[in-house]
Amino acid sequence: MDDQRTTSATHTGLAVAQEFIRAVEAKDIDAVARTLAGEARQLFMHARGATAPQGVADIVGGRKRGVCVADVKGRSEVLAYTGALFDKFSPLRWRDHRWIVSPDGELFFHGVGDMVVARTGRPYRNTYVTRFDVEDGRIVLMAEYGNALMYAGLGVRPNGAEFRSLLRAVGRMLSPRLSARSGR
Repeated sequence: MDDQRTTSATHTGLAVAQEFIRAVEAKDIDAVARTLAGEARQLFMHARGATAPQGVADIVGGRKRGVCVADVKGRSEVLAYTGALFDKFSPLRWRDHRWIVSPDGELFFHGVGDMVVARTGRPYRNTYVTRFDVEDGRIVLMAEYGNALMYAGLGVRPNGAEFRSLLRAVGRMLSPRLSARSGR
């Protein structure tokens, strides 16, 4: 692919990824749905330390990987997971966020959650790096790197889609075909 087409695709992908983040913060499930391909996937990669400045650079540069702890498969599961977030957190925002485009055109979002657990009032300040893969104007894959143990420590009950995604991640760890570490 030539540089001009790569730049155009990256620009389009960035706009779609930014719309996804805006829609999540606005708790607008219809807007979230418009950004997703039917076969969209969302992987949650436990990557302790990967969200510190050098860790972010290592993820963007492909030198750091996490372990897949949840594999949300398909638009309907991603929407069910996202809808559950709307109920679990108020507000649902990221602060100090920035967008990074890697040298090979991959899109990354880096931000600190500025959230409160709705059930307990407890603040939640996990740091995330999310890679967005966008094809034909829709998100096909999000690989979210963060401290999954911090999320698990909140004691929020998973819904059906989240539970299936946890089981699917275990399957990735055992599968000779799928990788539990690649974020793909």
